[in-house]
Amino acid sequence: MRSFIRIVSFTLPFLLLSCAPKTDIEGLKKAVDDFNTASIEAMKTNDFEKSLVYYADDALEMPPNQPAIRGKENIKAWMEKSAQAGIKMISGKFTSIEVNAAGDIGYEIGEFDMTFEVPPIGEMRDTGKYIALFRKHQDGSWKVYAETWNSDLPVPAPEPPKKK
Repeated sequence: MRSFIRIVSFTLPFLLLSCAPKTDIEGLKKAVDDFNTASIEAMKTNDFEKSLVYYADDALEMPPNQPAIRGKENIKAWMEKSAQAGIKMISGKFTSIEVNAAGDIGYEIGEFDMTFEVPPIGEMRDTGKYIALFRKHQDGSWKVYAETWNSDLPVPAPEPPKKK
């Protein structure tokens, strides 16, 4: 009887773990890489549909120094507004630091290095960090559910008051 209890106590955890749903880490990593590539291309060409296909319909964009933007259509409008202001990416790179998931929720933590043309300033380089949350959908695709980022550059000093 003791040997039976020992066998069950050692094998039961392995049996339970083998029945647990598997997390699709490789699928998430591919989705992250594809999303990052599409995002760079979209920002260079202002063809935002290239990256919007990777967003969930109810996605949440949390840009720095602005209110959060809820929903893919509102995110698209925000992207288009930036393009209409003349802001265009010259070069960009996203570097994933960590990509992981548990069940149907995944995340990417990364760093960016980008150069933009910003009227009337001209060329501007920015580096920083970001986090993106992904959710696996019924069709097996991973979609961006929420993302936020911020710059490593210091906040510009305010202009001194003008003398009267």
